[in-house]
Amino acid sequence: MLELRQLAIQAGTRRLLSGLSLSVEAGSILAVLGPNGRGKTTLLRTIMGLQDPAEGLVRLGGPAAYVPQQTDTLFAYDVLAIVAMGRARHLRWYASPSRQDLRIARESLAAVGLSHLAAASYHSLSGGQRQLVCMARALAAEAPLLVLDEPMAALDLRNQDTILALLKHLSRTRGLTVVFSTHQPQHACHIADQTLLMHFDGCESGPTADMCVDERLSRLYQLPVRVTPLSHEGRRIQGVVPLFR
Repeated sequence: MLELRQLAIQAGTRRLLSGLSLSVEAGSILAVLGPNGRGKTTLLRTIMGLQDPAEGLVRLGGPAAYVPQQTDTLFAYDVLAIVAMGRARHLRWYASPSRQDLRIARESLAAVGLSHLAAASYHSLSGGQRQLVCMARALAAEAPLLVLDEPMAALDLRNQDTILALLKHLSRTRGLTVVFSTHQPQHACHIADQTLLMHFDGCESGPTADMCVDERLSRLYQLPVRVTPLSHEGRRIQGVVPLFR
């Protein structure tokens, strides 16, 4: 689980938000929406303890795994080695990954559809493939909280669907708590139990069905946005359409 209490964050001397309080229960998914420069990455880094809050409290219910927007490495590691790094907290100092650790790494690669690239150099991958590898590394950590900074930003539609389905499955079957940021409100509509809207003049959060509505999304992005109900194979789906000029 995750609890934020009267949280304030800032970048340099610029205050990005103040007084944010919310809780995310185990097995729930929180989506974070907001325009560029609003502080989504700073918020996630603060949750992870990579940046101190300006005020307030962050409380985690256990270890957390983090997927940043961009990850690079100086060395030519193969993909399986990168994913196996997610097992670090389970290893003794200077210990090598065990057979079980490597099995979990391979299973994590399979979950994101990249088993065939296990022996490939990480440097040889596309941006989208690297993002999937980082997702697999986070899964291999087997942490109860997963924090992802725009995990679908570099992915095609099919791989977006793969990650969305995987996150929903893990939250429902393993009780994984998920926090992710995105520029696509439809991602929130599809899997998030709660959504945080980071407006330029403040924040609001609540059930996704209440947050992802025409009026709130139009205010958030400063252009008209329409949420449209759709149906497919007996399922009701919320489509989100920005009305570009």
